[in-house]
Amino acid sequence: MEAGERTISQILTEQIRYEIPAYQRPYSWEKGNVEQLLDDVWEAYVANDEEYFIGSLITIEREKGRLYDVVDGQQRLTTLNLIFSRLRDAVDEPAKSELGRRVLPRNALTGEEETPRLTLRQRDQNFFRRHVLAGEVVPEALRKEVAKEQDAPKQRIIENLEAIDSFIAQHDQKTLKLFANYLLSRVYVVFVTTASWQSAYRLFNVLNARGMALSNADLIKNMLFARLGGNAARSSDLDEAWLELEEQIGIERLDQFMAHHRSSIVATKARKALHEEFEPLIATAATPFTFLDEVNTSARNYLRVLRNEFEAPAARRAVRSLKRVAFEEWIPPLLAFLNRPVADMPEGEFIDLLERITYQNWIRRLAFTARLTAYFQLITAIRAGKNADDIRAIFRANANDDEFRSLLDGEVYGRPFAQAVLLRLEEADQDESVTKDFGGKITIEHVLPQALKDAYWRERFTDDDHRLWLHRLGNLALLAGIKNYKAQYFPFDRKKKIYAERNNRVSFDTTKPILSADHWTKDLLAARQADLVDRAQRIWSLSKSGTA
Repeated sequence: MEAGERTISQILTEQIRYEIPAYQRPYSWEKGNVEQLLDDVWEAYVANDEEYFIGSLITIEREKGRLYDVVDGQQRLTTLNLIFSRLRDAVDEPAKSELGRRVLPRNALTGEEETPRLTLRQRDQNFFRRHVLAGEVVPEALRKEVAKEQDAPKQRIIENLEAIDSFIAQHDQKTLKLFANYLLSRVYVVFVTTASWQSAYRLFNVLNARGMALSNADLIKNMLFARLGGNAARSSDLDEAWLELEEQIGIERLDQFMAHHRSSIVATKARKALHEEFEPLIATAATPFTFLDEVNTSARNYLRVLRNEFEAPAARRAVRSLKRVAFEEWIPPLLAFLNRPVADMPEGEFIDLLERITYQNWIRRLAFTARLTAYFQLITAIRAGKNADDIRAIFRANANDDEFRSLLDGEVYGRPFAQAVLLRLEEADQDESVTKDFGGKITIEHVLPQALKDAYWRERFTDDDHRLWLHRLGNLALLAGIKNYKAQYFPFDRKKKIYAERNNRVSFDTTKPILSADHWTKDLLAARQADLVDRAQRIWSLSKSGTA
């Protein structure tokens, strides 16, 4: 390993080319990072500092003095290419040609473009070369496509070019040329080069241990390439398989998906960092490719869950309901089932049972570890090839219909599940073909108000009655917008007018019957309470009769 100080002029020279290897993360610097770099260097330029250090560039030397793989420093190196490309486009000759040869040299005799100083990952290189190095404007249609596809690296490039353009617009050509000269001649990096892939891999992990902001997905990817042992012939194939994963899931949520995928395989709580949990899984896989094939299958099913792409209307309704839950531990067992379907058990049935056990355990207020017990038993049974009856038995064994009903029949308001339960009850008596999407601000209204300030309520409810009914399902109604605030402590007739103030109707079916009541009484409350609890029992019971 060799290390030495180099100016930017010495690293961005016609004799040297850099490539971002497949195991590296994509370009991820945000606008704020670029603005900070420009501001810092500008301050050093204005102060006429003799030198300004911007970090290290760690590489593997593939061709002596000519071609290097970038192990660390690609974010700065890529950003420098963005800056010099924009400075080139902003100045006239001969400065334009001088800056141009630092990023995309041209043959002096033919004018043709030569090999660029920096080559990004395969997926991003064409965009980078065309719209950064060659200076072509990014068409509006392409901007919209990049945004629609949530292509983070290209989006970062577009946003960062705009930040650089904003900086350039503040200065005249003379100043820009002097600033470019300062960047080239007085800004330094520590240039480190290693001779082998194995050495770079070790260094890569050491850097992470010392605080490099690498995601777990970055490190998992790195492990897969380590399994190849630097086999260049197959690294491009592995990179393609990983790109498929990135394109499916999106870089920002890869870590979250990988955590769910791991749980769907091993059915144990994670006790180490996520990338460390994957080490034995990668080590025992037949090849990195078989491992990634399984991950990509799981990713496709994960997207089905996120997008609720299930054929049966009842399954879509149950998944919508599951997404309202305050935790996501239900996703790994669903992934396990989708990745390895159980014979004679339709998707819709499994999802229905999963919703039932999830809401039961949520309403029963089971702690994290207790909730995991049922899920891990399901995952273990699915991966062991157990039959449908075995899976059904696990659901029933982890349920407690009596405790669930008792708790739901008690005080509900203020519990984390209150709104989710009321929203699901909204759908309970609808035909399965009916889809309800709830958006905007939704509040939970106490029909019998939280304080007996008005004579109307004091005539009908004692303090004991008030304490008994206030926070139970029968007294709770869903309202949209700010109606809850307006209703306050008013008598029942005035409350009803507020509930129905928009076109004489309310948005929620469970709230509408309240409008037809002449008065809000204990008998009416008791009847509504029994009705809502019965509906909940039908939705979430796990007794044999309830799930037949």
